[in-house]
Amino acid sequence: MNRRSVKFFPVVFVLLTALLTGGALLAPVTAQAAPVDDLQAQATQLEQQINQNQEKLGALNEQINTAQSQLDTAVADIKQADALVAAAQAKTRELKAEVASRAAEVYRQSGTGGGVADLDAQNAQDLSSKQKYTSLAAQRDDQILNDLRNAKEEVATRKAEAESARQAAQKQRDEIQSQKDELNAGQAKLEALQAQVKGQIKDLVDQAEKERQAREAAAAAAQYNLQQNNPNNGAGSTGNPQNLQPPPSPSPGVGAVMAYAYAQLGKPYCYAGVGPDCYDCSGLSMMAWAQAGVSMPHGSYAQQAMFPAVPMDQLQVGDLVFWDGHVGIYVGGGSVLHAPHTGVNVQITPIWPGVIGAARPG
Repeated sequence: MNRRSVKFFPVVFVLLTALLTGGALLAPVTAQAAPVDDLQAQATQLEQQINQNQEKLGALNEQINTAQSQLDTAVADIKQADALVAAAQAKTRELKAEVASRAAEVYRQSGTGGGVADLDAQNAQDLSSKQKYTSLAAQRDDQILNDLRNAKEEVATRKAEAESARQAAQKQRDEIQSQKDELNAGQAKLEALQAQVKGQIKDLVDQAEKERQAREAAAAAAQYNLQQNNPNNGAGSTGNPQNLQPPPSPSPGVGAVMAYAYAQLGKPYCYAGVGPDCYDCSGLSMMAWAQAGVSMPHGSYAQQAMFPAVPMDQLQVGDLVFWDGHVGIYVGGGSVLHAPHTGVNVQITPIWPGVIGAARPG
């Protein structure tokens, strides 16, 4: 039987040795201060190693299939040899019984009288023929029995070879399975390490996002203060007095929404207003989202009920943020663009307490 050996790249041996003898590879990624780029590089390397291991596991599976096929063949050969042995034994017993029966018949035919001297010439000739026949039959029986013995010995040899083949195939399969189990164990540790690295990346990204939102909120608050102190912030002003630019948008449709909304900054609030000169809160959100081809009713409660809810920690630019009887358009950084109430123009302010939900029209 040809036995196929399983070969691993040297890096896998090093990797598995490190993983299975104490996790020496964990050290480089335990420092919280590691830059995101370095962690991303480690995550990429781990992904490559995991993919390489998956390829090796696939190759091991194929080798196990081959070893199992050889094992099944050997087991089948053993069963066939057992069947042949049993058949040979049964045939031997049958022939022995036949030989014994023939010998008894010859004995009976020979009689117990005065012997050959008492027979006439014809009887002597018949007896001679019978003796020759008996001798030939005995020789044939002996040959058949001898052939059966040889066949039994050959079958026994074949069974021994099949048993040897079975043991070799079983050993090979067990060795491959052991290598597969070891590789699976290393793969599990690699995946755990990858999850740790990705978790650290997420923590750093979340921290950076919080810092960005804090900066944007501070900038929005500064813009708000400028608007509040600007003499052109009265009911008669129009357009975007501070020339504020819309934030980056997640899609072209939302970009159109934000461009329209920012163009309304500084315009006055008016009851049931839908522009272009003045707005109420839901009239502004309705007209802004109309720029993206989204129709909605004129009313904050109906707008909130119409669209899928969005958790506050997953807000995107363009989402609608609701209070009891009020709605604003999220501009990022924890701020909304909205038409507050009579006497106050369309403006950007930080989100204040009392939010009852958020929704995403797009």
